[in-house]
Amino acid sequence: MGERLLESVTDRDVNHDPFAHLVVDQALDPGLYEKLARDFPAPERFVEGIVPDNNQAIRIPARDIIDNPEFSAGWREFFRYHTSRDYWLEILRVAGDAIREAHPNLETAAGRKLEDWSVKVRGTDGQADVALDALFVINTPVKQKSSVRPAHVDGTDEIYAGLLYMKPEDDTETVGGDLSLYAFKGKPAFGGHYAPLSEVRETGKVVYGANRYVGFVNSPKSIHGVSPREVTERYRRYINMVAITPYSAFALPKMTLPKQLKFWLERRGTKSHGIVAKNG
Repeated sequence: MGERLLESVTDRDVNHDPFAHLVVDQALDPGLYEKLARDFPAPERFVEGIVPDNNQAIRIPARDIIDNPEFSAGWREFFRYHTSRDYWLEILRVAGDAIREAHPNLETAAGRKLEDWSVKVRGTDGQADVALDALFVINTPVKQKSSVRPAHVDGTDEIYAGLLYMKPEDDTETVGGDLSLYAFKGKPAFGGHYAPLSEVRETGKVVYGANRYVGFVNSPKSIHGVSPREVTERYRRYINMVAITPYSAFALPKMTLPKQLKFWLERRGTKSHGIVAKNG
């Protein structure tokens, strides 16, 4: 544990079943975590000017945080570091081999080693080999039991993701909101970025808790989802960190068109996986 999420982690902590991921308890120094938890933005900051949906993800990206005095100095420094070149090198120290294994053509496409890649904050001006983002995220209260995002793979331009769970200490009764890890039972086939629950099996689960970090290499194998939350007035909160390439790093095998249509009809009416809060 320390002031940086990956500083006490090594490549030996990476679990490759069912895809490359790691789980770190007490990811941050407890004193620092407690201070950051106290300064986590209030729900009102996220929903201002928005009519939130049931169990909806609302995000505030790093570009709206790093130089914004609305947020605490501790949080601004956290977001500054976790979108920096130093953090990118930490990701590579821990998961570089796993990224190369999942995406063997990345370095050829860029014309240089991952360690030599240029880095920028996603959504800011300029070009870079990889754009990093870190986001405040809440999931709104649940009026009808649901998953904020069922089994899926993240965008095909995303090669690494991290989640710092920040469950409030007084939230002892909320059920669900855990991270489920999946693998296809048979031949992989997606409907968009989603995998039908009937076609996958759950291979592991990371319980939503305070000061718990989950990191994973994103690839066609990286099927994950959030377990349904029961009805609750509580907000689910966390930090989401991503590494994004300026092109698709992989492709997903697709269902046949008839199956895609059937799957779409089954999912019709469900909300998108999230929105961005208005910049205050």
